Amino acid sequence: MKVLLVIPPNIGRFIVATIPHAGIAYLAAFLEREGHKVDLVDMRLYSDNENLFQKIRDFNPGLIGITTASIGYKMAYDIIDRIKEKFPNIPIAIGGSYASTVHSKILDDTKVDYVVYGEGEQTFVDIANGKYPKSVNGLIYKDENNEIVMNPPHKLVQDLDSMPFPKYDIFELNKALEKRIPLVSSRGCPNRCTFCSIQLVMGHPFRCRSPENVVKEIEYWYNKGYDTFEFSDDNFSFNIPRAEQVCDRIIEKGMKLKIIFGNGLRADRVNEHLLKKLKKAGTIWIAYGLESSNEQILENFKKDLKLRTLKDAVKITKDLGIETQVNFIIGGPGQTYEMFQEDLKCADELNVQQLRFYNLIPYPGTEMYEWIKQNGRFLYPYEIYLNNFDYWGEEPVFETDEFSKEERVKAYRQGQEKIMQLFLRRHFGKFIGGVGLKMWKNHFVRKYGMGIATKFWILLKRLRIKQA
Repeated sequence: MKVLLVIPPNIGRFIVATIPHAGIAYLAAFLEREGHKVDLVDMRLYSDNENLFQKIRDFNPGLIGITTASIGYKMAYDIIDRIKEKFPNIPIAIGGSYASTVHSKILDDTKVDYVVYGEGEQTFVDIANGKYPKSVNGLIYKDENNEIVMNPPHKLVQDLDSMPFPKYDIFELNKALEKRIPLVSSRGCPNRCTFCSIQLVMGHPFRCRSPENVVKEIEYWYNKGYDTFEFSDDNFSFNIPRAEQVCDRIIEKGMKLKIIFGNGLRADRVNEHLLKKLKKAGTIWIAYGLESSNEQILENFKKDLKLRTLKDAVKITKDLGIETQVNFIIGGPGQTYEMFQEDLKCADELNVQQLRFYNLIPYPGTEMYEWIKQNGRFLYPYEIYLNNFDYWGEEPVFETDEFSKEERVKAYRQGQEKIMQLFLRRHFGKFIGGVGLKMWKNHFVRKYGMGIATKFWILLKRLRIKQA
């Protein structure tokens, strides 16, 4: 069967293809292994609907698959309904993180035929193979009586080495903003952070690929001229000995890599021995999620992390010459504006290369979402805030008696000033960066100039790639 995969333009912070989409690449690989012919429309590159429609006419697929994140999911909804208007007989299946949080609601809200939830590759393959919907685990659909049926979840893949490598060749890699390959060396996270939705997709059990399997994939792309890789695991170093073995295999191969952990490492799952090996293997950037410097807030988040542990990990990482980022969340359960001021002081003390202060976005289906319903006040329904706001914006989506909307906006602006100060200094030096920060503080510049600045930054990124 011909299967057309679609990435809507809501994936990522900017409407631009930063790097290839690992989930879609894995799905393409699974489908091709079963003998299906796969093509892709990456609407981060080609956002015009007419381009999509022309691809459908030319390729004539028997099935269309579309992914969507929770943020901006209505873009995917609109694409589905527009496809159905022009091609009503082509079945459409939707997957991705949002599908695993709201499940059958998508069938009520759109003209989609199938919703794939959880770890979805095999479910999607079963649809493409023509299996009767009733027998496909991980599938939600409408039966002959127009009643919604939610089948049991598909079993999680235990032997990750049995999976094909993600097919990044399906992407126009030369048009990506970054010349960087994402790596997913494990799935699942045994931790219990109340704000995280990953368990709804990949489950709690930690499952990992063998070091040999991971390095074989790296080697494939390294031989094609790629030297920058980003581990996108949710808990790469949960099994520390396995993480060390991945480093050992990379070092043994003699590959000169630049490795990034933008998705983050847990500070309680690293030690000096592992970090030294990561450095030797080529690691240049590690992000750590602290979320809050207040021990009670960390406990409320069920983060299972101590501030002292984070500080120790950051110090070792910096001492090894690995650039370091620490992430904070504004608006945790029980947090006050005064507590956030302590987060700012902590950020200064950490003295890292980069910081992030995110507004807390509660995803439906998470424990945090339920906590807010009981203990806070939503300022907007999730249908509004998931499609009109994000954690990069200053507008909070809920408030509590302890931390009002106005205080949250003020806290966010303070956090963004620190982020911008570090960003400008890092990329333009102390003097020019200082001038840039003064300009950024101007309300008119922030309101009307940031869009231009962002486009200029993207242009610089593209020029760097062409030079490479």
